[in-house]
Order: sequence, then C-alpha cells, then structure tokens
Amino acid sequence: MQTHLSPEGVHCGHDYCCLHSNGYIANGNSAIGHLPGSICSQQCTYPDAVHIIAGDFNHADLKAVLPKFYQHVKRATRGANTLHKVYSNIKLGYRARPLPHLGQTDHMSLLLIPAYAPLRKTAPTITKSVKIWPDSTSQQLQDCFDRINWDIFEHPDLEVFTDSVLCYIKNCIDTVTVDKRIQVYPNQKPWMTREVQRLLRERNTAFREASERPDFRRRIEDHLNNNNSRQLWQGVRHLTNYRANLGAAVGDATLAEELNLFFACFDVEPPEIATVQPMVHSSFTLTAEEHEVRCMLWAVNPRKAVGPDGIPGHVLKDYVDQLAGVFTMIFNQSLSQSTVPPCLKSSTIIPLPKKPHISSLNDYRPVALTPVVMKCFEKHTTHHVTPAPEF
Repeated sequence: MQTHLSPEGVHCGHDYCCLHSNGYIANGNSAIGHLPGSICSQQCTYPDAVHIIAGDFNHADLKAVLPKFYQHVKRATRGANTLHKVYSNIKLGYRARPLPHLGQTDHMSLLLIPAYAPLRKTAPTITKSVKIWPDSTSQQLQDCFDRINWDIFEHPDLEVFTDSVLCYIKNCIDTVTVDKRIQVYPNQKPWMTREVQRLLRERNTAFREASERPDFRRRIEDHLNNNNSRQLWQGVRHLTNYRANLGAAVGDATLAEELNLFFACFDVEPPEIATVQPMVHSSFTLTAEEHEVRCMLWAVNPRKAVGPDGIPGHVLKDYVDQLAGVFTMIFNQSLSQSTVPPCLKSSTIIPLPKKPHISSLNDYRPVALTPVVMKCFEKHTTHHVTPAPEF
C-alpha cells in the first residue's frame, strides 16, 4: 500500500512547524489538494517559524503547489527511487546524510542536519595584541608622572618638545602595562571572557523574569525623560540583544595602499590666490590657562579610540593633575608660534565596511582617528575664537 502525506498530523513549536503522515490517501492528487490550505494556515499562525514537511511522496510533487518550499533529500531512499522527501521553507537549509537500514526494512534511514556552516568555522582566526592593565598600574603610572620634571622636555622647537612629552607618556604606559596576544574568533569579541559570558547569561535570565521587566522599562523611560540618549539606546540594545555585524576591515599592506590611493583621489587642490592680503597684527594674544586645560582633559571621554600617538583618553582623564601643566606649556608655545606640531596633525584611517559583502573600494567608509590631545586643543581654541550666539 502506498502512503501519502495527510495534513492531520501537525506539530508546532515556537521556532518550527512540522507536518507528517498520519493516514492513507490512495490518490496523490487528493493528498496534494489538502496540503496548501493547511500549510498556509500554519504559515499565517507562525510566520517566523521553520516549516518542515516530511513524508513518503511516491506519486506526489509538492513543488507544483508550494513553489517556495525546497526539497532537501537528493539521494535514493529505496532502491533507485527517492520516495521519502523532506520540504522546508529554507533554501539550502538542510542536507540529508544516509544511515544504515533499520532492521529488515528496505527503506534507507536519513539524518537531516543543518547545512549552515557557522562563521567560526568558515572565517579564519585572527591573532591580536592587546594591552592588559594590572591592578597596580594606576599607582605605578602616577608615580612615574610625579617623579618627572616636565621642564627638562621644554625646547624651542615645538615638534621636538611635543614629541618628547608624548613619547615619554607612551613609554610609561608601555612599562606598566602587559602586552598579550589573543586569538579572536569571528563570532567572539576580545573582551568576551568566561566571566563576562557568565554575567551575560545571568543578565539574560534576569531580563526574562517578569519581575525585572517593569523595573528595566522604568529605567529606560527615565533615560528618555532626562534626554540621556546614550543610556537610552544602550538599554534598548541590551533589551533586544542587538549586536553590530560590521567591524573594521582586515587586510594586508596591499589593501591599505589601495585604500590610500583611492581616498586620495578625492582631495581637492586649493585655488590659487591671486593677491595676498596683508596680515592684520593685533595686540590680543590667545593663551591657555592651566585650569582651562585641566577642565578640557577632565572632560575627555575615556571610551574614545586611541589616535596615532598611542595615548588613551582615560590616561589623560585619570592623571589630569600631573599632565595639565606640561600640556599647557605645549598649547601656549603652539599659539605663540602660530603652528601645530606635525605629530598632533597626523591621524590613523580605519576603513569600515558599509555593507556585509565588499565588492569595491567604494564600499569602505574612512574613519580618521586623531590624537585625543589634539581634540582638547581644538576644543579650547574653538571656544575662544567662536563668537557667542546672540539671543
């Protein structure tokens, strides 16, 4: 007796919906006539579920009535014929692996496994070098800045003066920190340690509990009422488990050189000035006070990316009392000489992909990382040269 799929057997869960044979219908066309209505009903009820149809399709082809379902069994299941078929609404989602026969039956057993290859297995592992800040780093770095006499770095050449100070700060940071090489998988961030993963699991469990949801909703509403957009979107990302898919581009020196040439083609030559206007000398001299520089360094966002000088923002913020004086001297010498040292004008270009799949150099967005010290200097100068708004 030939068995055909009958729509009476339906099992549905949160993520799947499976139909199997639960009776006998002698006519294959009659069996196919019952399927579309049942399957469409299940798809409307569970639109985000994976719908799987399995059965002994001897004289029936579901592709004619369900064109958006795909058949995954590509091998013979009984002799030279493919009788047992499995359909789903995921194209190339599964593959069938043959298994030995069960007992004395002449039907081959099949194991349906997902055909999706995890990103961790397809993409290569990246080895990176990160800085580890031990617990004693804060005190050691503070002692290093307290013992030094910053006046010994002072030099008439602004470039030498600035570069000496930045190199000394960078050397102190390299002395108290530890460089560690880690392996970063494509689906794992460098800071995702076992302890962090345990805490994330506990957080997700707390979010699922009904008692925690009203409190978390109230906190998000408080951020919205207080116009705290950063905390608001961070809370929304935690609630929805949002993860950004696009990261920095990974390549060799050849890709970097190609990107440099591509971005340089957009440079516009400044127009030639026919007549040079004489400079108007003014008695006003812009200077920087130490308390102003201290406020600028204290307002630095420690989460900002590090520029080419290698000095992170949290070092400038945490040791503002030790570094405010020497940077005040650098800023005042730069203002008096009307020049900016080249080491503060340099930047690191990070190409970020605009789309998941890169097809050309135009698919990269260049992001410039400038020194954090230069950002403070620009903020101080802008505050003095920009006129106050009139009301």
